[in-house]
Amino acid sequence: MKKLSIIICAALVSLSSQAFAHGDGHSVMEADAAVKLAQTSAKMLSFKDHGMSVGKIDDSWSQVAKSEFVLSEQAKDGFIIKGYNAKIGQTLYFTIDKSGQVKTVEESKKFNKSHGHAH
Repeated sequence: MKKLSIIICAALVSLSSQAFAHGDGHSVMEADAAVKLAQTSAKMLSFKDHGMSVGKIDDSWSQVAKSEFVLSEQAKDGFIIKGYNAKIGQTLYFTIDKSGQVKTVEESKKFNKSHGHAH
């Protein structure tokens, strides 16, 4: 079991450069890819604080299915993806720009205040 955890952690770390790095400017992210990136980001944040306002999130986020991540808003400059963790009753919002950079990850209470309207 420990070996499996190490393999999963290593895979997530290798994805971290894509999930939290600035895009190269050559490609434009699509909504489906943004949803998948939000799920990957949640898994990464369940292992380590990556400097987002939510910090390190509950370990149960690593088990949340892709179907629990949905496109909440799409604008010309990016996406807002809503993720819901039924196990702990927590909703997170992932703001992802068109280049594939995760800009913010916020809890629903804080997100509604900073974003200006409720989702």
